[in-house]
Amino acid sequence: MLLHAGACLLACCLLAGCAPTITGTVTGRNSTSSATSTPHTDSDPGDRKLNLLATDPALVNLPAGLVRTSVQRTPAHYETRGFGSGGSFGAGVTVTFTSTASPADVYKAIAENAACNGWVAKGSNSAGLTNRWLKTYPDGTLATLFLGSEDPNAVSPTHTYSLNGGI
Repeated sequence: MLLHAGACLLACCLLAGCAPTITGTVTGRNSTSSATSTPHTDSDPGDRKLNLLATDPALVNLPAGLVRTSVQRTPAHYETRGFGSGGSFGAGVTVTFTSTASPADVYKAIAENAACNGWVAKGSNSAGLTNRWLKTYPDGTLATLFLGSEDPNAVSPTHTYSLNGGI
């Protein structure tokens, strides 16, 4: 059955004129099948949207007492649709940091910093602490910001958080 489905998918791609490039493999009980597709054009030429996020003061200038441990920039990209998820993914910036302050104080400090930098609160976590914001940049680009604890049940005095911006 899986071999038949894979053969049908391959035939459809070839009939549609897709230039095959192997992007994934699914293994069944008695067969192996591969999905094919062609890459798509860049959805963020010159990383303009990525740079909007990477230079946003809410992500660059953390409040006092929060110690940045890493910054990850993810350019906008397209992942080939296959047997799992796929499609276009926007640019993102993740800032990981630590703090010895209480989680409530950390969420409050990030919320104040976000508000001062043009972000509008749009959601809260189960503890009622604001953890989601939206922003529209002057050129009309919409962005989201999300704060999450990496270790909510940690017993150590230092907690790790991620502040994730996305376009």
